[in-house]
Amino acid sequence: MPMTTGDISALLLPGLKTAFFGTFEEMGHQYQDISTLIPSDKDTEHYAWLGALPGVNEFLDERRVGDLKEYEYFIRNKTWESTISVDRAAIEDDQYGQLAIRAKQMGASGAQHLDLLTYGMLEGGFVNPCFDGAAFFGPHTQGGITQANSGADALSAASLQAAITKMMRFQDDQGRPMGVIPDKLVVSPENFFEATVLLNSAFYPDLVTTASQDLAMNPLKGLLSLTVSPYLTAPGHWYLLDTKRVVKAVILQMRKDFEFEALEQNSETGFLKDVFYYGVRARYNAGYGDWRAAFGSAA
Repeated sequence: MPMTTGDISALLLPGLKTAFFGTFEEMGHQYQDISTLIPSDKDTEHYAWLGALPGVNEFLDERRVGDLKEYEYFIRNKTWESTISVDRAAIEDDQYGQLAIRAKQMGASGAQHLDLLTYGMLEGGFVNPCFDGAAFFGPHTQGGITQANSGADALSAASLQAAITKMMRFQDDQGRPMGVIPDKLVVSPENFFEATVLLNSAFYPDLVTTASQDLAMNPLKGLLSLTVSPYLTAPGHWYLLDTKRVVKAVILQMRKDFEFEALEQNSETGFLKDVFYYGVRARYNAGYGDWRAAFGSAA
């Protein structure tokens, strides 16, 4: 018995869902390297707690209650979508292979958007404010202590070592060491080869200036992992991150993960226009986490 259009469309939606979510997962997610994923249950989340937590003290006569400063930092969720239209005739003519490719492309676009959004936060960090009201990359004053997590030097062995040292000296608003140990270097494609040499050369990667100069061992070798992101558009910018912290440099706030939906033959468009619609929808947004988890250079 031949399959009817209703039979085909009933089988089509699960297949396209599988194609979308399969590709979405296969793409890999660079955003996981630099962001903390925080579930959301409302339109806008208030991150008053992004200040320093009280330290651990010896219990003497009574507890010492930390007076934490609350910050007015909010991240509002946005709604995102991607939709394709399919002529009913294409379904009747059993062109599932072509439709599956389009669903896979949507899956790839969904995964890439999360990366684009989060890495875009790094690029915007030189002007956009974080929880303390200052630009994410720049000078920050807390508890009478001013520290900066930004620079303007091109990527080199000297500038990278200076940035590592600066991050390891970051303090909380009580003047205590934060314990930051950077473990990732993020660069644009233009800095790909320079960064590869810096982090993999057995010998000191700066140029030898005299023929008699001895080749010293490279202290940066194996010290950091490298991410080259095509979503970074400023060619000279580079970023140093501590990705092991509970709150990373970027917050990815997820209200509603991707859902795959359809308007098929029983819909108004299916009846009037002979067109079916397939699309995805999600609600999320990105914001800034702890500026002490990152250093950015706008070279």
